[in-house]
Amino acid sequence: MGTMQPLVSEFTIVGKLEDIISKSNNCIKYLQLTTEEEEYSIKVAKELRSKLAKHLTSGCWLKVTGMRKYELHKGQVKYKAYRVELLAEKLSQHFASDTTDISKIAKPKAKVLFCQKSTCWKKGGKSACQLLKAELEKRGIADQVDIKTVGCLKQCKKAPNMVIMPDKAHYNNVKPNQVPSFIEKHLLVTK
Repeated sequence: MGTMQPLVSEFTIVGKLEDIISKSNNCIKYLQLTTEEEEYSIKVAKELRSKLAKHLTSGCWLKVTGMRKYELHKGQVKYKAYRVELLAEKLSQHFASDTTDISKIAKPKAKVLFCQKSTCWKKGGKSACQLLKAELEKRGIADQVDIKTVGCLKQCKKAPNMVIMPDKAHYNNVKPNQVPSFIEKHLLVTK
């Protein structure tokens, strides 16, 4: 019997910062956020930790965007923040002179990894890769996505194969006509 893969989706939560859990080097590790409905413990992506430490205080209002992972076998949901925006007007004015604008700290640049081994490449991986590049250019977001060809992804019988990061979404039997749906699902940022 195979292992259950966690379900991953994007989230946006607006809430009041109740507490900050820091590491010994004073880098933020978790944000404790409260909304009217629920309390959340949100892990902060490593690239944000040191940048946020000097900007946040308990009681401020934040808009946090990131990835939510449902671990069905454990019955829990884990949150990881890739973007944090300070919403309280007074605090925003207070930090306006600072060189780091935390509202501009975004989700890491997306990557699409295509297997370039012969089985994947010959079964349509090359044309899907080319179509993805063209579609990203057409939509004007080519600079926001790295497309990389990689070695074997160990799914040769299900070729062609690709992985979309940071979602860690693995796709097998990729067809070029699926490319627009991959872009909509993983690569477009909804405001």
